[in-house]
Amino acid sequence: IKNVQETDRGWYMCQVNTDPMRMRQGYLQVVVPPAIVDKETSTDMVVREAANVTLTCKAVGYPEPYVMWRREDGEDINYNGEPVNVVDGEVLHITKVSRLHMGAYLCIASNGVPPSISKRVMLRVQFPPMLSIPNQLEGAYIGQDVQLECHTEAYPTSINYWTTERGDMIVSGDKY
Repeated sequence: IKNVQETDRGWYMCQVNTDPMRMRQGYLQVVVPPAIVDKETSTDMVVREAANVTLTCKAVGYPEPYVMWRREDGEDINYNGEPVNVVDGEVLHITKVSRLHMGAYLCIASNGVPPSISKRVMLRVQFPPMLSIPNQLEGAYIGQDVQLECHTEAYPTSINYWTTERGDMIVSGDKY
């Protein structure tokens, strides 16, 4: 059988027309490495913090592929309140997504027929800015330079600026 295809899978019989007739049957098992069905698989997503998110990965092959999800960075996934390294199955459902879920996820399909295959899905979580000021009280002598720090964390990245207590925006220049 040249260029074997999945449709060639099945029983084949060899028959010798003698008296008595002799025959033997054999089964051709055609194996197919896993492939991910892009149109049925999630793409990069942006969701708001506290929303629910479902990532789906559809794979085909023979035997039927085993599908799992894991983080690309190897960190555990907070899954239903438990830290897990791998989630089995085509669906990864995260309830009340947090900023800690943000990152790249890998859907990996394997069925014992090389090669295994994976698809990367980036999950971005929108959350409002968080501010922290390490030193809320700074002291300085007259004529001394001083540096004030304000750290922010947000997605998408926030636009930050300083104002005076009168509300005037501070622009970089000779003084600042």
